[in-house]
Amino acid sequence: MNYLIYVSTSAKLLNNNELSELLEESRENYNNKGITGMMLYSNGTIFQALEGEEEQLDQVFCSLQNDDLHKGVIKLKEGKERTRTFSDWSMGFKASYTDMITRAKGYVDPLRYDFLDMYTDNHPTVNLLKSFVQYNLQY
Repeated sequence: MNYLIYVSTSAKLLNNNELSELLEESRENYNNKGITGMMLYSNGTIFQALEGEEEQLDQVFCSLQNDDLHKGVIKLKEGKERTRTFSDWSMGFKASYTDMITRAKGYVDPLRYDFLDMYTDNHPTVNLLKSFVQYNLQY
């Protein structure tokens, strides 16, 4: 199993409706390609960890670099692991004006008290996600 971690800046700040649409679109696109992972969003910063077959990940990363939503796409790390860290594709972000988004399939509240304990392995992806949450998604 291959993994790829990147960070980018959104071309504009996304509201909850746009984040919900992004979540649904991404889940559908990635599930069709056998890709799982997690995306975190905070104030225009997109941090995403993806896992899947190398060819599929390369295709997705290439399309992200050409997507108008993303600017400054930076690949932070890629590699191989024996198993998936994330069995489903999900997204976490700090919802600011409505709780409607919390009912969207695949939404994970990264500010939930046990979020940092959900993933216990020392995989580089998990460590980067935890760092992002600790330093970017505070109330």
